[in-house]
Amino acid sequence: MQVERDHDVLVRTLAFEREVVASVSTRLVPFAWGTAYLNDGYRERWDSNFLWVDLSPDDPIPDAAALAAEADRVLGDAGLSHREIRIDDDGYGRSVSAGLARAGYGGDRLVAMALRRPGDRPVPSVAAEEVDLATLRPALEIVLRREPWATTEEVVRSLADFRGELQRHVGARFFCARVGGEIAAMCELYVRGSIAQIEDVNTLEEFRNRGLARAVVRYAADQALAGGADLVFLHALDDDWPKELYAKLGFDPIGHVWSYVQPTAR
Repeated sequence: MQVERDHDVLVRTLAFEREVVASVSTRLVPFAWGTAYLNDGYRERWDSNFLWVDLSPDDPIPDAAALAAEADRVLGDAGLSHREIRIDDDGYGRSVSAGLARAGYGGDRLVAMALRRPGDRPVPSVAAEEVDLATLRPALEIVLRREPWATTEEVVRSLADFRGELQRHVGARFFCARVGGEIAAMCELYVRGSIAQIEDVNTLEEFRNRGLARAVVRYAADQALAGGADLVFLHALDDDWPKELYAKLGFDPIGHVWSYVQPTAR
């Protein structure tokens, strides 16, 4: 069987992501170089209110200043205090990095990774399990409270509530591993057709280095495969260690995308 080229696999993942984001958006607003995905009910969730750049070969290529100005216009008109821009072209994303940094944006280069082979070593003998959102939520809120951008309890509740939207519109499933009966690691799984995405992998700091994340991710991936998925993918920061963990589980890089965020508009 011929293995799909990395580019073709990446294109499939991008189409999947757009469908998922659109399904939990209340508004899609075209802008000069793509589409803004907005959710008026979850305005504090950056990843639900952002510009997604989608340049065609015939489009004039905007520089960083023009892109930032468009983000100010579109997201400002929506009454949002943050700015977020998603770029799927790695070369273009890199080219505007310095300019967006001058405009106050922090940039993350993300590596898209697809499950293509057995893991390099056995998964630790930790019992991972699927749970409902109500069971997961207390541990999820602990994770959210520890994030620097979750500044109030209202934000924590809203971000946790959003998982319900993902469950209703995307069929999100939730997986965890426990230590002494306490949920210590978790991840989410979104499935549409033959494609599955693993998202929001987290282990509470006090339970790290026990193989819990490995067990949870592999179990979620196995559940996706058992359900008929022929492509399971995830994203990792290109400059951080989790991508090495995912590689040990059988995930290989297929491409890169960029996410730029300005937490508070200037």
